[in-house]
Amino acid sequence: MSAPGRAPILVKGMAPVAGVPAVEVDWGLAYELLLGLRMFVDAEEDPATYTAGPGWFDEVRATAPPELLEAIRRFSGGHEVCFGFLLGLVTQTDRPRDVPAFLRYVSALDPMDLRLRLLGYDLETYREGVPREVIADAARGDRGAMRRFLGAGREEHCGCYEHVLSLDAGLAKDLLVEVATGWDEAVLRPSAAKVAGILRREASEARALIGRTPIEGLVDTVTNGLQYAGEPGIDRILLVPSYVGRPWVILSEHRGTKIVCFAAREPEAGGAEAPPEDLVRIHKALGDETRLRLLRRLREGSATLQELVEHVGLAKSTVHGHLLALRTSGLVLSSLVDKRYSLRPEALDEARDLLGAYLGDGG
Repeated sequence: MSAPGRAPILVKGMAPVAGVPAVEVDWGLAYELLLGLRMFVDAEEDPATYTAGPGWFDEVRATAPPELLEAIRRFSGGHEVCFGFLLGLVTQTDRPRDVPAFLRYVSALDPMDLRLRLLGYDLETYREGVPREVIADAARGDRGAMRRFLGAGREEHCGCYEHVLSLDAGLAKDLLVEVATGWDEAVLRPSAAKVAGILRREASEARALIGRTPIEGLVDTVTNGLQYAGEPGIDRILLVPSYVGRPWVILSEHRGTKIVCFAAREPEAGGAEAPPEDLVRIHKALGDETRLRLLRRLREGSATLQELVEHVGLAKSTVHGHLLALRTSGLVLSSLVDKRYSLRPEALDEARDLLGAYLGDGG
């Protein structure tokens, strides 16, 4: 964010308020490294939902050395959260939070410490109340602790946990170093200068909101519709712009810090005649029958993903993709805490105003 290495800035006046988390902004190519790997491994998400599109995945598979692809498979076991859980490690690396700094940090890390991070030891709300001592005992191979840990963990995380526990800790560390080094060389480095410039600008714009916008408004603005103002156990929100994972918002935790990786915007091009990016995104979102049905349902009141799935009669992953398009266009809000979607009250008026401004009020 800036020249790499600019320090995160605390939201003034927010930290001392009881129950209200502090907010900081950070950026770095090490975040981008892990987010790209997470995205590449995620087999459940439709590649078409990413701004980069299926072509990005095809290009990586075609150009990445076979030994890199094999190391990714062995390290992650096909579980994207193995990379997502490591985002907290980036917050601990030296600035400028680039890949060399991350590699130095990982290289100095005890293999068992890395195993703990991969088992969610540093998570706060996502641990589902499992004591850290139980996770530590499971990491050391205590079978009773392993059964308790796996039995209480989130279903979507258990596959990762089982894989990590089956992997020698020293081997896992060696594989991570190999993966990070190889991904940097083959995928990240060719576009690093461009991406760093975009992330720096996005971080600067997020910082410009600091002190002027309430937390819930700040998170809503930078994520384009994610509602979050804190929860028990979280005393800091870290906003991190991401280019590779657009338009998704990726969440992780590091102890009391909620890490919110939000989609960076690419600079608009096309000159004065080009329509604003927000206007194009809104009208693309509206140009789909299923999305219009979802909006009509949400006008009646908020709903969970499952309720919306039942309403339109489509697969959960399909509806999730439609809701992503509606949220990133600013039409729908998504609450992180209660997992409900709602219509943004002012959204349709804003869409009309954007179109009117582009066309010209006089027609």
